[in-house]
Amino acid sequence: MTATDTTTEAALVHDVHWKIDYRVKLGRAWSRFMRGLQKQELWGTRCESCQRSYVPAQDYCEACYEKITNWVQLEPTGTLRAATIVYQGFEGGPEAPYVVGAVEIDGTHSLLMHFIGGVDLSDSDAARAVLRDGLRVRAVWSDERTAAITDIKHFAVEQA
Repeated sequence: MTATDTTTEAALVHDVHWKIDYRVKLGRAWSRFMRGLQKQELWGTRCESCQRSYVPAQDYCEACYEKITNWVQLEPTGTLRAATIVYQGFEGGPEAPYVVGAVEIDGTHSLLMHFIGGVDLSDSDAARAVLRDGLRVRAVWSDERTAAITDIKHFAVEQA
């Protein structure tokens, strides 16, 4: 049996308001990773068994499940793998529009989600043309660093 939806009523819209304050214990790997950011250093972890590297740093390998104890310092450069332009901001966040992207840091096997800066967002089509898979990016450090992910202000497009 099949049915066809012939509803002509408008979809419902609900206002939802969230304000969530929380405190997180970062653990060994993330604490060291964040302390590195405060010093403008990008540290990742490398699995001794399968040689996969991760940023942000992690204690266990996603591929072979081995405990990771090796640390590697990495260049603050990478490749944009995916991006989205955010048009609706949120309380406590940056003013919209802005870009969030998935950056594969050079020499790693993981993605770091972060802001992408330096892209003109006044023309959406032109911005989407720039924000393509394979785009080279470099970390731009915040002037004031507090051992937080925001110690990287954003990743900027590298000039060819």
